[in-house]
Amino acid sequence: MARRRASDVARRILSTASRHLLTPDPADLPEIGSALDHSLDWTLDRHALAKSHRDPFEPTFSESRANALAFQVEPGDDHASAADRAQMSTQAMRSIIAADMGPDAAYWFDQRTEPLRAANMRWSGGFGANFTTAVDRSGVVEAAATYGWPADVTNQFPDSVIDMANTAVATLPGLRPFFTTIRCGRSAGGQQITFDMTTDTTFDALKPLMEAFGLGARHAGLTTLGAFALGARYALPARSSTLTLLRAGTDVEMRLDINLDALPDAPPVLLPLLRLPMQERPAALDSFDRWLTAMTPEGYTGPGSVTVLSIRVRRDMPARLAVFLRPIAFEPEAAPLDPSATSEEFTAHQMPDWRVA
Repeated sequence: MARRRASDVARRILSTASRHLLTPDPADLPEIGSALDHSLDWTLDRHALAKSHRDPFEPTFSESRANALAFQVEPGDDHASAADRAQMSTQAMRSIIAADMGPDAAYWFDQRTEPLRAANMRWSGGFGANFTTAVDRSGVVEAAATYGWPADVTNQFPDSVIDMANTAVATLPGLRPFFTTIRCGRSAGGQQITFDMTTDTTFDALKPLMEAFGLGARHAGLTTLGAFALGARYALPARSSTLTLLRAGTDVEMRLDINLDALPDAPPVLLPLLRLPMQERPAALDSFDRWLTAMTPEGYTGPGSVTVLSIRVRRDMPARLAVFLRPIAFEPEAAPLDPSATSEEFTAHQMPDWRVA
């Protein structure tokens, strides 16, 4: 079988999905296509994927932006340094923001990322950075770059970010600042902070923090949704989850991200479970099913594996789901996906059918 670049496979996934979701093809936009080609310029190989501990390309779905085609990229191959990934992510986002949101937005992004572009940066956990882009029917709706938390420059961050960090750490033991994300939308931008949850944490333990940010009324909904999706699990093991805070106007949005690979007993078939609570929200369920169909290659019964389960809340928004997907083409046991494969080869790699409730 011919060797294939990861960027070519990612482009094909996005092209197919855009036709289902009726959005522009992200890879047809020069600034995004260039970012993909530069960031994923390596051979997609099942043996390399099996040895890797990262997910280089993850499409995402969020109920709060149900009609968008969004994806996250961790740029560079396994030999790229943290500084390389930070530089590639910054360049990709700067290009996308300038092209799609204008010079004022690009200038704002430059100002917010200036502390993160310093020489000899010491990145949290050696992570570096990744970037995320979302496209809806009108074009690029949001672009974001996520950087490892750089403790040596936090005094240059806005006071609102530092205040959120201090409040969170004071109200929930075991939190450690881990990432910061610069998000830029069509009309506004913001900086969010993500914490690693370094100790075993119950859903009940989140209540004081949520109350501190005016989200106490959403605690019961978050607990119910999270415990249901995880098969009646009410506690999260240390370092299996992160907590993200973003100030949205005068309010705060909170997101709990659960790394399913880090759970010892994650539900083996998650997608049907996620569809059940959405049955109370038919529009969200229709959007989720349409997204799953868009991400499922021809000849397969599933799109891949959910890597991260997210639950988002705001004062004006009840608990809503989001997921990060490892596409079947990027699964070690199924990659590279070959469009010329026989029906027998397709059958050998079929996923559990997400339509089974």
